[in-house]
Amino acid sequence: MISAVIVTYNRLSLLKECLLAVHNQTRKLDQVIVVNNGSTDGTTEWLKSKTDIYIINQENCGGAGGFNTGVKFAYENGADWVWVMDDDVKAEKNCLEELLKYSHVSLCLHPARICSDGVDYIWGEFLDLKNYKKYVLSDFEVKNKDIYFVNVGCFEGMLINSKIIAKIGFPDTRFFIAGDDTIYGYLANQFTNVCCIKTAKMIRAKKSTDQFVSPMYFYYLYRNFHLYEEYNNKLTGEGFSRITKFKYVLTGIVVIAKLIIKPYTFINKINVVKAILKAFFHSKLKMTNSTYN
Repeated sequence: MISAVIVTYNRLSLLKECLLAVHNQTRKLDQVIVVNNGSTDGTTEWLKSKTDIYIINQENCGGAGGFNTGVKFAYENGADWVWVMDDDVKAEKNCLEELLKYSHVSLCLHPARICSDGVDYIWGEFLDLKNYKKYVLSDFEVKNKDIYFVNVGCFEGMLINSKIIAKIGFPDTRFFIAGDDTIYGYLANQFTNVCCIKTAKMIRAKKSTDQFVSPMYFYYLYRNFHLYEEYNNKLTGEGFSRITKFKYVLTGIVVIAKLIIKPYTFINKINVVKAILKAFFHSKLKMTNSTYN
C-alpha cells in the first residue's frame, strides 16, 4: 500500500493543485492523507467536503510536526511506502510511477524538482554531520545521470519505505521547520542509499527568480543547530568541536554580511538579521518547537 502525506498551512489554492496532481498519478495512490496545521484561510472548511482523502486537523506544529503526524498515521495503518510532500509542489502524472521503478535500488527515493518558471532546481548534497558542513553536488556531477545519490532528505516528494521508518522512527517535531527533512534523510541513509530520480519530476510553486528571504526560515535554520549536534552525538558519541561551533556562528555572520548587497527590501534585511541573532541565543538555550515569536 502506498500512502501520500501532504502537510498544509494557509495555502488552500496550492493545496488544491497539489491534491489534483496526486489524484491524477498514473500509479494510483491507495491512500491520501492531508495534515492540516491549523489553517485559518478556509482550508479546514474546504477539506470537510472531501471524501476521497483522510484529513487530520491539528494545531500548527510546523512542517516537522505535520510530517510526524502524517508519517506516523500512514505507517501505523499499514502503508508499505509513504510519499511525503508540502502543499506547494505538484507531481507530474508519472512521478510516482518513475520513483517506484527504482524501488529495488533504494528505500528512500526523491523526485527531481523544477521551478514553476521551468528552471531545474538542482538539489543534492552530502552532509558531513560531524563538522556541520554540506557538500553540494555540482551540475557536472548530476547532469548526465538518471539517478544520483545523496545522504540527506527533502520533504518535497520523498518516497520512503516502511522498513526504513521502522528503523529510524518518525520526523522530529522539535525542529518545527528547517532541517527536519535533512536529518530524516540522513538517518535513512544509515540503512539505504538515499537517491534522486531525475525522470520523476515535481513542480515547485516558487520561481527561480523569487527574491524574498523568510526571516522565520533563517531563524529555525540557525536555532536548530543544537539538534544537529544532538544527532551527531547519538550517531558518533561526540558533540561538535569548538571549531565547528565557531564556523556555525561565522556562517550566520557571513549570511548577514551578504544581505547588504542583495536586492531585498531594507525591512526584510533587518528582520533576517534579527532572526539570525535571536537564533544564536535560542540555540544556546536548546529551545525547540515553535519559538520564533
